[in-house]
Amino acid sequence: MPHAGIESHVPYCDAMSRDLFPVTKNLIYLNHAALGPLSTRAYEAMERHARDQRDFGALHWREWYAEYDHLRASAARLIGAEANEIAILKNTSEGLSFVAEGYRWQQGENVITTQLEFPSNYTPWKRLERRGVECRIAVLPTVEAIEPLMDRRTRIVTVSSVAFHNGFTADLEAIGALCAQRGVLFCVDAIQSVGVLPIDVRKANVAFLAADGHKWMCGPESAAIFYVAREHRDRLDVLESGWTNVDRRGKFLQCSVDLLPDARRFEAGSLNTNGIYGLRAAIDLLLETGIEKIAADAIRVSTKLADGLEAIGWRVASPRPIRSAIIGAFPPGVERSMLQWHRHLEKNGVICAPREGMLRFSPHFYNDDGEIAKVLDLLSSRA
Repeated sequence: MPHAGIESHVPYCDAMSRDLFPVTKNLIYLNHAALGPLSTRAYEAMERHARDQRDFGALHWREWYAEYDHLRASAARLIGAEANEIAILKNTSEGLSFVAEGYRWQQGENVITTQLEFPSNYTPWKRLERRGVECRIAVLPTVEAIEPLMDRRTRIVTVSSVAFHNGFTADLEAIGALCAQRGVLFCVDAIQSVGVLPIDVRKANVAFLAADGHKWMCGPESAAIFYVAREHRDRLDVLESGWTNVDRRGKFLQCSVDLLPDARRFEAGSLNTNGIYGLRAAIDLLLETGIEKIAADAIRVSTKLADGLEAIGWRVASPRPIRSAIIGAFPPGVERSMLQWHRHLEKNGVICAPREGMLRFSPHFYNDDGEIAKVLDLLSSRA
């Protein structure tokens, strides 16, 4: 029996989904846009590795390194990439910063982002102004809003696949086609979609993508995937140097400084091995379940929630039709603040998040109609 490897599992079926997420026994958990709970698969993989390190130290390091390769392969399958295009980083911010600071800008060039971005996909680009790079802000992540801002000095367009607060879902293929037509690189902050919505980086002409594993992939924190299209790999300077992203050729003393030829060049030191075990198991569960099915189930439950909120007087800010699993809604009246509503739900075992003056609900594929009904009953009884 392997010391820390992933065990084989029977195929996923609907009846098993909630049992795979023990959080369902304790809470109505609608906060995946902040942090996803670990499945039993992810937890057990991490526990096996932790026990292995506890009992055997580094004896099985070869198995650990093989797990890195398994994660890259699984992540590549999830987004339509190749394993050698995937680097393992600690978070989305790191990946986006690698693009912003690693691209070889010339003074007077510009990057386009949008008004709907989380700080991770705003601050790295805005800080480029110190280097003479203009950061242009589109109203929405749409072709109609982005194209008028593009000119011959536009080098990168960067958007969130799904807006963190209201679930606005970008048409990545349309934006990617525009970028290809104009010779502009396309960068995506995909943390709010990978794991719950399908994405194909090749079809969408994505050059760079970053996504943490701890939200919709339901993996641990400090384990993220960073995709760099092979044809654009050499367009980024590598910002960090270490002992794992160079071709040492077996040497440690005065080793070669030649970068590895694939995306591992962005992995400059020891990785979060325990997190890698958890994330690989989490992604494999998604692949086993089927991302199309996951998306359909999550959007159906989210639409039911949005419809129910409107029926009891809440104003839903998420665009219709619902295309993501993030529902942002404003409470009715002025008698109670948004934070009071949030506390009321949390006190009754419903976990969501206050964002931008709204309550943000973010269910996943294993949430069910009964949970949505309970949430609506709690809100109605408080009205």
